[in-house]
This record gives sequence, C-alpha cells and structure tokens, in this order.
Amino acid sequence: MRTVLFFCILCISMTFCSRKSSQDPEWIPFSWVSDSISGKYFQKVAIFLPVTIDDLPHRFSMQFDLGAVTSVFYGNSLSPFLEKYSSLNNKLDTANTFWMQGQEYPMLGNVDLMLGEVIFKNLDIGLFPDFGNEYFFDSVSPETVIHIGTIGADIAQNKILIIDFRSNKMAIIDTLPSEYQNVSFENIKIDDGRIKIPFLINEKAEDLMFDTGASLFSLVTSKENALETGGKEIIDSLTVPSWDEIVTFYGLKTEVPISIGGKQIEKSMVYYNEDTSWDDFYRSENIWGVTGNAFFFDNLIIIDYKKNRFGIK
Repeated sequence: MRTVLFFCILCISMTFCSRKSSQDPEWIPFSWVSDSISGKYFQKVAIFLPVTIDDLPHRFSMQFDLGAVTSVFYGNSLSPFLEKYSSLNNKLDTANTFWMQGQEYPMLGNVDLMLGEVIFKNLDIGLFPDFGNEYFFDSVSPETVIHIGTIGADIAQNKILIIDFRSNKMAIIDTLPSEYQNVSFENIKIDDGRIKIPFLINEKAEDLMFDTGASLFSLVTSKENALETGGKEIIDSLTVPSWDEIVTFYGLKTEVPISIGGKQIEKSMVYYNEDTSWDDFYRSENIWGVTGNAFFFDNLIIIDYKKNRFGIK
C-alpha cells in the first residue's frame, strides 16, 4: 500500500513539474549594439537577435524593430547566400509581396528562422533590395556574424511578447506563465501590428507608438507637441540614419508630468524634427508620437497581442 501511495505521489509530482516547466518561456537572448552618434556615445542603440536561416551553416543577426510591420532581409546582404544556396533562392516568391516606403517588393516564403535556440517555422520574410552591407561569399568564415535584416512586429502577432530588458532576453509565447499573471496591464491599440500605448502627458491621455527600433529616444513627436511638452531651448540634437534617409532630431527637456500605467516618468527629453512628413505619419496613425526602449531599461514588459494589453514589471 505504501509503495502504491508513494508511486501515486511521485506521478502527481512529476505531472506538476511537467506542467510547470511547460509554462516556462523559451528565452531568446539579445544583445545591444553601441555606437557614437553626433559625437555622443550611446551604449544601447539597437537590439540584435542571433539568427539561423533554414539549415544554412552560417551565423546571422537581425535587428528587433517593432516599428517595422514586416520582417525583412536586406537585399545587398542576402544576395551572396541566394546565389550560393538554391534551396533559399527557390523560396523567392514574386507573387507574394509586401509594401515598404510606398513600393512593392517580393517575399521569401516558408522560411525557418531560429532565434537563439527557438525555432519559428514557415515564415514569410520580405526582401528589401539595395539595402544593407555587401558581402563576398568567399570572405565569410563560419565564425563571421552577418547582419542580414530586421525582425518586425509580424513575428509576434497573435502571440504574447515578453521583453526582459534587465536580463537581455525575450520570449514569444502562446500562454502567459503564472508568474506574470499578477502584472498590472493597460489596454492598448494594435493597428496593422503597430502597438499604441496610452500615456498620460500633462494630465491628458495620449497614444504613443512603441518602437523597439527607437532606442535612442524617450519621446519623439511633432514640433508643436514638443514645444508644448518641453522647454523652449534646444539642448540636444541627433543626426541619425532612418532606413535610407538621414534625419536630424532636436531635443528639449520635458517640463510637464508624464506617466504610463501609474508609473511616473522622471524628467526626460522630447525630440522633434523639421520634416513635416513625420507629422503626417503621426496624424495618419492617430498618435501623439513615438516612444522607444529608454523608459523601460530597468523593467520587464509584456505585450499581449491576443488581448491587446501592455504590462510592466
């Protein structure tokens, strides 16, 4: 009887452990790219993920950019691998297209990407031509890490995205683990994959697009909004590449209260540029502006694409 009882307890324990481990996220490590911009050194400029494409025996990296609706390979960088591997080149599907910067481009279909040790199968990845660094295949050693493209918001659709900025890791999962169930969530809007988070700016509710590709900036908005939020004196300027453009942003110190999810944000910077086409983008997306990673460097955040909610821990 004792033997049977012990066996039953052991089975229950094993089942519990199995269920618990099945909820543990498969974490994807990420690294920060540092750079000097406009004469200033920034330790956290962009998030890079380690990537393997199909069964190609090469090491790649891709930037994690939730401001991009579609994941893309850079044409210049991928070109030697398309020429070398027919199995990859055969996945180019000109009938399957995406739009970027007002133009239509082909996609590669049924691509398997391994991010860290986590596999994502049968993805459609855009091919953005004439962009990225050029490589000669013979100069690429097995140890060389080739920056090959951008992972966009499409990879997390209908999933739950966890980004642990404190530990430099993320997870894309189907079910929220029990340890995060008590996190306080805010309802958000998701339009075409873009995340719009409610901020309280000077006691007024405003939607900001959350863009992991905008690590340099706490807040980016129109000149009008920036002048209403910050001081009148420009105390910073940054000239940065934005895809195939060079854009200069001007920074003001914020002078009004700003909070998200009840979390008060200390004094920060708000940036704008003189190009009114950016204002057109804010109006078309019905947002106050854009916020990047800077507010969350000490946090873990959860973006629940299933229930349209955003949590901070």
